[in-house]
Amino acid sequence: MQYVAAIFVAVSLVARIAGDCVIDTAEKLQDKEKKLLERLAPLTKKNELFTFKDDPYQYDYKARICNAVKSSSKPDAGIIQVDKMNGTEHSLGKINKVNIKAGTNWMMLEYRGGDKYHSHCKGLERTSVIMILCDSSTVEGTMNIIEEHKKSNEGDCYYLFELYSNVVCSAKSSIPGGLSVGSVLVLIFVVVVGCYFLFGFLYQRYVVGAKGMEQIPHFSFWKDFGNLQADGCELVCRTQEAGPPRTYKGIGDDQLGLDDDDERDDHLLPM
Repeated sequence: MQYVAAIFVAVSLVARIAGDCVIDTAEKLQDKEKKLLERLAPLTKKNELFTFKDDPYQYDYKARICNAVKSSSKPDAGIIQVDKMNGTEHSLGKINKVNIKAGTNWMMLEYRGGDKYHSHCKGLERTSVIMILCDSSTVEGTMNIIEEHKKSNEGDCYYLFELYSNVVCSAKSSIPGGLSVGSVLVLIFVVVVGCYFLFGFLYQRYVVGAKGMEQIPHFSFWKDFGNLQADGCELVCRTQEAGPPRTYKGIGDDQLGLDDDDERDDHLLPM
């Protein structure tokens, strides 16, 4: 008996790894499902109560992720529907009957075992499906109801809700620590350039024996590169129009103020 009790306690602790969510007993708890529940920890620790309306219908909703709504009439309900006309509450699923699935940037959390339907859906228990979609800017956004899906003939009935959170974002779209892919690329570029100049400087100084500006690696290249940049910037950014082309003349008669018809050497001839 002690051995059986120990196993039961261990299984219970493993199942309750995210708030009070417990995988439905009809489902075998797999390592993948355990990891998915662990990913919900930021939402369950906040114990956020989501309240929203189903306009234009007369219903209000209260919901929590892997935590009970704490209603006196529905103690294990993860989502409660409240009729605004008479205040009647309906459980749309329990946190101890959970199913969970996930894909790229989304997760589906299903609450089963809610109150039974009265006149449709073959009197089945109500079920809620919360689609948690990726939004890297927030841990918990607002929750909304998408639809109440009812097909009485097939018995396929559920409430579909939508919630945005960064807990379901994949590693490709959101890097832990808040760094985007672009930020990581810029950081890598800065590190590479820094290493280039650092090790190049040490090589030029201690191996080649360069002094002064010559210690900069590939100094002649960077010098010409800077001049080319300056010329390109001047060409693109110049706003003043260039004047007429200058003409250059050698020192000749026109600069000396003499005309071609002047008899410049007349005073040298004998009279």
